Amino acid sequence: MGATTKNNDHVPLATDETRADQVDPHAEPDRGQWTGKFDFLMSMIAYAVGLGNVWRFPYLCYRNGGGSFLVVYAIFFCLAAVPIFIMEVTIGQYLQKGAMEMWLMCPLFRGVGIGNVVIAFMCIAYFCVIVAWAMFYMISSFNSVFPWETCNNYWNTASCITGKENVTALASIKKLFPKTQTSVEEFWEHRVLQDTGSIDNFGGIQWELFFIMMAAWLIVYFALWKGITQARKFVYFCALFPYVLIFILLVRGLTLPGASNGIYYYLKPNMTRLADTAVWKDAGTQVFYSYGVGFGALIALGSHNKFNHNCFKDAITMCFINGSTSILAGFAVFSILGYMSHMSGKEIGDIVKPGVGLAFLAYPEVATNLPMKQVFAVLFFLMITILGLDSQVCMVEGLFTALEDAFPILRRHKKLSLGITCLFFFLLGIPMVTKSGSHWLQIFDNYGASGYALLFVVFFEVVGLAYGFGADKIRGALKEMTGISLPPFFSWVWKGCAPLTSLVLFIFSIVYYKPIKYPTGEDYPIWANAFGWFLSSCSMVVIPGYAIYYLLFTNRHLTFKEKLRKGLNLDGSFESPVRTHQNGEEMKFITAGGTQ
Repeated sequence: MGATTKNNDHVPLATDETRADQVDPHAEPDRGQWTGKFDFLMSMIAYAVGLGNVWRFPYLCYRNGGGSFLVVYAIFFCLAAVPIFIMEVTIGQYLQKGAMEMWLMCPLFRGVGIGNVVIAFMCIAYFCVIVAWAMFYMISSFNSVFPWETCNNYWNTASCITGKENVTALASIKKLFPKTQTSVEEFWEHRVLQDTGSIDNFGGIQWELFFIMMAAWLIVYFALWKGITQARKFVYFCALFPYVLIFILLVRGLTLPGASNGIYYYLKPNMTRLADTAVWKDAGTQVFYSYGVGFGALIALGSHNKFNHNCFKDAITMCFINGSTSILAGFAVFSILGYMSHMSGKEIGDIVKPGVGLAFLAYPEVATNLPMKQVFAVLFFLMITILGLDSQVCMVEGLFTALEDAFPILRRHKKLSLGITCLFFFLLGIPMVTKSGSHWLQIFDNYGASGYALLFVVFFEVVGLAYGFGADKIRGALKEMTGISLPPFFSWVWKGCAPLTSLVLFIFSIVYYKPIKYPTGEDYPIWANAFGWFLSSCSMVVIPGYAIYYLLFTNRHLTFKEKLRKGLNLDGSFESPVRTHQNGEEMKFITAGGTQ
């Protein structure tokens, strides 16, 4: 970090060492800071608002009792999402470090930072594959007749039927031929994925997806090669343009016949579902998934802020924008599904599909019957593409920032090291663009990047920050930076509600665990689910593993009790970076042992 700035914001005071760095051509380059007033807010919107808002939230809301799900979601929003979100961006801005190096202030928990990086690693591995799927559909939408509309294509089978069949005739056909598939399903499985139907039968590479994924990774690389703080136009575009598309789809959806029925199904309250533990599990995991806590990206984005930036205001604003986006997207999605139900005579419950169902099965079928169908199909899949790319860019930034802080040489050769990183993840994604790739992606998504692993890491992250660094000291750090004094209630939430919420959800996930299945309902092979648990363990085992390593193999001159005190920072040896006031007066503020 540089010693001076053009304005007089709070910055680290220059020391002899940093002055020497300024004249040393081999010194560590500046890690970069946001320059615009809204840069940080836009980067958080680009990161946290994604496919989970556009489809996963509306689907879960419908499946879990509509209004009752919103009540449970609001509870987790207040007790977990907002406090942890504020905690991550505050500590990132205060320490000016990524997810791994920030734990120098409480080294016994450094495994949490490694766990953050591993979870981000898992998610980054497959996000560009989803982007490739969306781009494939977007390109296919530039046709007068969509390729998924008819059964006259080379990939269709004799059991193919179109969604335009008479409803009564369709039911009769499915009764006589239960293995029939719609033209939309066959396009997805036989044309886009070219699915072999089995995770252990790769069947070769789907070359179109391969090259589209390559293009997606090139976009990610060039968005970051000068650092995310220099990619302002990309960040602003990716943050704002999806809202334009959601608004267009919402207006169009609400004007369609049957839209009111879709909205009714979306929000219809079923308060008896509040007693169902599955509702609480789905709402809680959706909160963590949607707000992107536990990946280290929020810490990294916050670390690029100037020291006195009002990160609290941005974090609160972002939390409400994210929640509002989920609800707004639900209106857009279910108004269109209501139209589809009206046109086909099917129940909405028969149309709604989980996961990728809306994006790649239900929506193409809906688009077929929309006026100006090409326009709305292109807009929808463009929105999915942008939401995937901006989340990917911010996750790669979070991972790369953590690696740069741990290995400063990477920052000196940023373009090369970033290129190698992107190439590595591109190669890692190749199995997911094979003809069994969707099954490998589901393994990474279900086990590696969400669910058990994420909840486990978030629990220890909150415990480490609330008890290791200190909940009161986080409040003090925020006051030091912004002048905002949070009420003691936040300390209680950080110490009690937030960790308890993630722990209970983790236990729920284990108790109600079900092995993943193929779309046909068949179970994955035992080895595939075992491999999934291995992926989960990669981010979980490093937390106790590093703690054991720290206690047994570091600071050997200390007793076990002294190591434990040092690892938990009970001796107050960690100090915040030296800061300076606008008038240049040097001061040390909060230390881990108290205030000066």
